[in-house]
Amino acid sequence: MVLVPWDVHLKAGQLGINAATLATALLASLRRHPRPGPRPGPPAPEPVAPPPPPPRVRAHVVPPHPAPADATHTAAVTDLCTCVAELASDLAKRYGGEI
Repeated sequence: MVLVPWDVHLKAGQLGINAATLATALLASLRRHPRPGPRPGPPAPEPVAPPPPPPRVRAHVVPPHPAPADATHTAAVTDLCTCVAELASDLAKRYGGEI
């Protein structure tokens, strides 16, 4: 080392300092700007219970109106009400049971 002139020592020292400065700046830059890639997103939402099934539809029953005194009209209305009740019962048995 004694035979190496001082200006070479000075240049080697400057080169070492420049290399160290460059490495420090590069590492600091990498810390500030992370590499592109998959980033962790927001946490997945917790599973939600499925909504309850829709309520069964209930038929709106209209109370019968008082029938007029005519016997044929009364018999026809009664027969019609019986047919409708039987039809409703058959449909309820076919599509989900009676309520």
